[in-house]
Amino acid sequence: MGRGMESHSFSREDDDTPMINLILFAILGLLLFGSFIALALPNPKSLPDSSAVQAVTDIINLEGSSFSNARRLLDDTDYQLLCSNPDLRRLAERLRNERRQLALTWISLLQNDLLTLWRFRRFLIQRGVQSSLGEELRTLQALLLSLVLLNFLRLSVRTIGPFALPRATRQAGQLVESMSKGAALVLGRIPATGWAEIERSWVKSAA
Repeated sequence: MGRGMESHSFSREDDDTPMINLILFAILGLLLFGSFIALALPNPKSLPDSSAVQAVTDIINLEGSSFSNARRLLDDTDYQLLCSNPDLRRLAERLRNERRQLALTWISLLQNDLLTLWRFRRFLIQRGVQSSLGEELRTLQALLLSLVLLNFLRLSVRTIGPFALPRATRQAGQLVESMSKGAALVLGRIPATGWAEIERSWVKSAA
């Protein structure tokens, strides 16, 4: 009798575990979303010129931020439709796995974009472009926090799938956009006539 009650108790705990994990990730997802917004909000006093932003995009190949179908990738409509039919649940699981792998690849590309933008910014400063110590420390802090947030997203996609935190995951691209504007702000301190030479030197150094 005691063993039966103990076994039943364990069973209930096991059933509650996925729900607890989901609630925990939901809370973390809200915090993550708030962090994305805080990092992506521009400072009106330090907005780069639009031509400098475009120049950074032309100079650097940002593979992750150029992906424009994040909303479609993280939309679970097709998955839920397949799950509603018992005969198609195996196909639904295959779709979920494919979306998970694509989301992981996208997050990896975003991480590469962030690091590339950071290297480009350092490249400009090494060429003599002025930047204060405080500005560089804030940029480094934003970079590190962005990488931490993307690693958390990677973990959430691996453990609970690509559809659990779609809103937070979609915001990931804004981290690269914010870092790109920071690089454009530094590039804008060079006369536009010198941007072509900057591009040639960057391409040569990155080869």
